[in-house]
Amino acid sequence: MDDADKNDPESRLALVLLRESRLWDQADLARAADISPSQLSAYERGKRATPREVLERAAEATGFPVYLLDPMLSAIRSFRAAAKGRIRPDRAFAAALAAEMIALAQGMTDHVLAPLARPAEPEPVDVEELWADLEGCTAAERRMLVEDLEEYWNGDLCLRVATESLRRAADDPEALDLAELALLIADHLPEEDPERRSLQGYAWVHIGRGRRGRGDEAGAQEASDRSSELLAPGGIGELLFPSHRYRE
Repeated sequence: MDDADKNDPESRLALVLLRESRLWDQADLARAADISPSQLSAYERGKRATPREVLERAAEATGFPVYLLDPMLSAIRSFRAAAKGRIRPDRAFAAALAAEMIALAQGMTDHVLAPLARPAEPEPVDVEELWADLEGCTAAERRMLVEDLEEYWNGDLCLRVATESLRRAADDPEALDLAELALLIADHLPEEDPERRSLQGYAWVHIGRGRRGRGDEAGAQEASDRSSELLAPGGIGELLFPSHRYRE
């Protein structure tokens, strides 16, 4: 029996395969599996046989199912035998076995890397930062930004803009411009958003205020009718938006 056979090459190769499946270096695996770095190096170099306990800890650390270790070791063993010409009857069998090994390795890699491929959680939206971007623009530029950039399609931003409209005097042209911008933002929210109608209604209330400040009573009445329709059945109570920071 040669030195490689004495040093449990199947477990050694499995250890390397587990580590490489996560694209880790030895220090990464040693830390994750609570293995001494010097011992891990000795196992991978074949200086020492890899204990089953160490192999299982490596599998758990890399996210590979422990119950699949034995099939993997068996496949590695068969592959090595085929590579040495110990398995007959012909080379076709060895090629097929190699293909199975490749599939096994690919399956293992897909399994352990699956958690890494999950989409990251979206970063929290800084509404004040979005408003600061809009505040320094003209009314036309604000509308263009909201029309073109999905990052501005945000319910909290709609409330922030509506609140800014409220802070302006009713006869300030900016009050109506901002109320209409709030409605534009609400109109871009997904139709399945449960707050879309309420936000639209909230924006229409401010549009009515702005129109009235400009002496447009007919327009103000139209806005009032639209807001009442959108805010029903909660009526004026919908305007409070207790779940939001910005409210009238």
